[in-house]
Amino acid sequence: MNKTGLFFITFLGFASGTFAQRQNQYFLKDNGIQVKLRDSADYLRIVQEPEQGSKLYKVNEYYLDGTEKSSGFSKTINPPKYEGPYISYYKNGNKHVSGNYSDGLLRDSVDTYYPNGKLYTRLVWPLDPEQNILKQTYMHTVMDSTGRFLVKNGNGDGIFYNHDFTEIVEQGKVKDGTYDGLWTGGDKENGFQFKETYENGKLLSGESRDANGQVYTYTKKESLPEFTGGMNQFYKYLGRKIQYPNGAQKRGVQGVVYLRFVVKKDGSIKDITLMNDIDRELATEAIRVMRQSPPWIPGMQRGVPVNVLYNIPISFSLGR
Repeated sequence: MNKTGLFFITFLGFASGTFAQRQNQYFLKDNGIQVKLRDSADYLRIVQEPEQGSKLYKVNEYYLDGTEKSSGFSKTINPPKYEGPYISYYKNGNKHVSGNYSDGLLRDSVDTYYPNGKLYTRLVWPLDPEQNILKQTYMHTVMDSTGRFLVKNGNGDGIFYNHDFTEIVEQGKVKDGTYDGLWTGGDKENGFQFKETYENGKLLSGESRDANGQVYTYTKKESLPEFTGGMNQFYKYLGRKIQYPNGAQKRGVQGVVYLRFVVKKDGSIKDITLMNDIDRELATEAIRVMRQSPPWIPGMQRGVPVNVLYNIPISFSLGR
């Protein structure tokens, strides 16, 4: 299970205020929540206007001691939608992630590193030239923290750790770049264990056990939360419930409100947070409607309902 009890659906950027003519400065917590004051933040983000001839904003993040946290490019200011080369760093200055973004998602080949600077994993998303679509993730390389190969050229014994490398969360055979045979793992802190059987990357069966000894069987590793009837029904719900604020309408204000919320295990919506700077009336209306949302179908992880952190844009447009 995820150490935080949440698994993340999508990654959005965050914003605060302007401190120079051609760049914006944003203060953020480690969980991505925007804060007003630097003293309350864990790191800061600086977004610079595109250079002449480019449409991409330069995005740099820094830990509060000034050490670089990440560097990349974005199609948008708020929230950033990364495009092109990207690199992030641990607080000690060593590389953390290196790869390329395409339309806001890491693609092609992505390397991750141990805090000591040694390569941890290399994942590849091959492109099917006939259909121009990305194939299944290919696990090219997995190494231990000393630099010894565990998986080489897509074959070997994979071992994967939690975010701070204090615990093995899953391990098993990798064949031709995909899971194969028996995989086991768990979360010692939460008393959760699982075992799964794969064939050429396809999950055939899985069994998990929680701290109370309850057993769950499954054939799908994860499923995301879903508004009953799907996202089309969700946006129809928004269309029925949203009332364009009079003040914003008179001022001709429009834009996109980015909200983060938790879809709880029971499907209820909790902890709604505004993720971007936007007109206060638009934000208030978007939050009001989300608070009134009917229950969602909860997300599942290894057969168990879980709390899921969800980001979503809500657009306000006056039309023509």
